[in-house]
Amino acid sequence: MGYDGCCYPYAMSIFNFEPITGRIHMPPPIHQQFQSKNFVVCSFVPRMYDYHPQAIPAPYHHSNIDSDELLYYVDGDFMSRNNIQQGQITLHPGGIPHGPHPGAIERSIGKKETNELAVMIDPFNPVMITDEAMAIEVKDYYKSWQQKNKNLVTQ
Repeated sequence: MGYDGCCYPYAMSIFNFEPITGRIHMPPPIHQQFQSKNFVVCSFVPRMYDYHPQAIPAPYHHSNIDSDELLYYVDGDFMSRNNIQQGQITLHPGGIPHGPHPGAIERSIGKKETNELAVMIDPFNPVMITDEAMAIEVKDYYKSWQQKNKNLVTQ
């Protein structure tokens, strides 16, 4: 006997994913599309922002304590990041605080919707970085959270 089929239970286009929206900022699991024992896959797709009159649509700063966060930017306008382009990947190791870049919170106020397309994998075991990945690293990415302020003293 042979098997001529797929090795996955089903396929779903990211364009068919509809996250939950709300009056206030919803927690990250609203983006979760798949779950396994060792990781989750989240999809960030065009959607309405929070619609409370005083809502701040930008996500809040956070630290993942039980996973790394690997995010692939597919297309669109990535509201919470400065200088992120289509095709880039970011890695935020577990326990390291991260969130919107300087100015992103202010830029988000009054916006009605997002036009981003990104896929995030949160693995529950640390990501092992290859030499190939290190060769394309954006060396100063970690500095992207620093305010560009003349009153700010940097080392």
